[in-house]
Amino acid sequence: MKIENLYPEKVFHYFSEISKIPRGSNKEKKISDWIVEFAKERNLKYYTDSKFNVVIWKDASIGYEDKEILGFQCHIDMVCEKRPEVEHDFRKDPIKLILEGDILSTGNRTTLGADDGIGVAMAMAILEDKNLKHPPVDVILTTAEEEDMSGALNINKSWFNTNRLINIDHVVDTEIIAGSCGGVGVDLKFPVEHTKKTDNYKGYQIKISGLRGGHSGEDIHKGRANANVLLANLLNLLREKINFLISDLKGGNFRLAIPREAHVTVALEEKDIDILKNIVKNFESEAKKIYEETAVDLKIEVSAENLAENLLSKNTVDKIIDAIILSPNGVSSMIGSLNVVESSCNLGEIYIKENHVYLVTEIRATFDKNRDYIYNKIALIGKYLGGELRAFSAYPSWVYKAHSNLRDTANKVYSEIFGENIKTLAVHAGLECGCFVDKIQGDMDAISIGPNAWDLHSPNERLSVSSTEKVYKFLTKVLENLD
Repeated sequence: MKIENLYPEKVFHYFSEISKIPRGSNKEKKISDWIVEFAKERNLKYYTDSKFNVVIWKDASIGYEDKEILGFQCHIDMVCEKRPEVEHDFRKDPIKLILEGDILSTGNRTTLGADDGIGVAMAMAILEDKNLKHPPVDVILTTAEEEDMSGALNINKSWFNTNRLINIDHVVDTEIIAGSCGGVGVDLKFPVEHTKKTDNYKGYQIKISGLRGGHSGEDIHKGRANANVLLANLLNLLREKINFLISDLKGGNFRLAIPREAHVTVALEEKDIDILKNIVKNFESEAKKIYEETAVDLKIEVSAENLAENLLSKNTVDKIIDAIILSPNGVSSMIGSLNVVESSCNLGEIYIKENHVYLVTEIRATFDKNRDYIYNKIALIGKYLGGELRAFSAYPSWVYKAHSNLRDTANKVYSEIFGENIKTLAVHAGLECGCFVDKIQGDMDAISIGPNAWDLHSPNERLSVSSTEKVYKFLTKVLENLD
C-alpha cells in the first residue's frame, strides 16, 4: 500500500506533503509559507507573524455556531538527527518515508518528523474537512519548539479566543496529558590550553557508536546510555594507566537528544598503544553487559588518526574529564504519586570551538526549585574548574490541575468509542501548553493527545498507522461532543 492511500487519507496526505519540506528549528519559513498557501486556497482566515507562527480560523459547522471556540496547537519544526553514515541535508532534502506493515519510519536513517508533523497533518485535515461537526476552531501552529519554544513564547495574546486547547503532540494513544515540565539549556565552557605536538606522539581515534539515543525527556528514565558519559568514564580509566593528550573531541549533536555517538582523538606514545586497546576492549565488554537491553549495537572502536599541530594540554584534558564526570546527567527526582520523572538533565553535547570546551546540558523540571538545584550543581563545576556558565532557551512548565471540563469530555468520548478508560498523567517533556498559561484569559483548560510513536529525536523514530487512525477518530468525536 502507498503512503498516500493510508487511512485517514487526508491526514497521511498532508503528512507526506509536510515531509517533503525541510523544517528544522529556526528554519521554518518554507513550511510556514506552504501552510499559509493552504489557508488561502481554502478561503480560511489566517495570520502569521515575524517568527513564522501561523494561526488559522475555521467557522463552526451548521448547528454548532453557539458553541465555545476550541483551539488546536501543534509545532511545525522537527529535530534533525541522522546516522553518521547517512548522506542527508536537512536544509534541502525531503524526509524519505518507509511503510512496513503498521509502522511508518525512515528505515532508521533520519528522524521521521512525526514529532510533530503528524499533529500538524491532523489539524490540517480538520481544517479542510467540510463534513465534520464542530464548534469554531482556532489552529495555532508554532515554530522552534524543538529548540527553545520561542515561537510559542512570542505569540500575541490576541491569537487566543478561547481558554480551551488541545495540543496534538503526545505519543501514546491510551493517555491524555494534563501537565508537563519546564526546562532550560545550559552552556558550560572553559578555555583550553595548548601544547605543541612532538614526534614521539601517535594519534588514535576512540569512537563510541551504536547507542539508541532518544528524547531527552520522554526517554531519560529508560536506562539508555549517554555516549558523552561513556566516553568520559573511559578517558578517566585511561588516564590512570597512561599519559595522553587530546587532539579532537566531539560528542552528541543536540541537547534535547540523548547522545548516540562520541569520539576523541588522543595523542600517546607508541609504547602505550597496546594498553590503550586493552582498556578500550575491556570497557566495551563491561558496557555491553550494563546496557545489554538498551544498547545492543554498542561499539567502541580504535583507529589510527592524524593529530593536530596543537594538542590540548594535560591540565585541559583533566578539566574536560572532571567536568563531564561531575556533570549531573539522568533522572534527578520523581513525582511519586504519578510515577513520573519530575526533574532530570541530559548532557547532550561536548565539543571544542574557538579555544573553548563546551558542555551543553538540557535541564527539565516541573518545579523551578528543582531546576535551580541542578543548575547550581553545574555552576559549582564551572566555579571550581574556571568555567563560564550561560542559561538559555528557558520555557515554563504546565502544572497539572485536578479538574478539567475538556478532559472530562475527552474521557467520556474515549470510553464510549473504545470501551475502556483513558489514562490521565503528566509527562517529563516540555509541551507548549506551558507557554500559553499567561496568554489565555481565565484558567487554561488544556489536554495533549497523539498517536503511538517511538524513539523521538533519533533516527529510529517510528509512527503507528493504526494508532493515527484511532486518535484522529477520537479527536473528531471530541469536537462533535463539546458543549
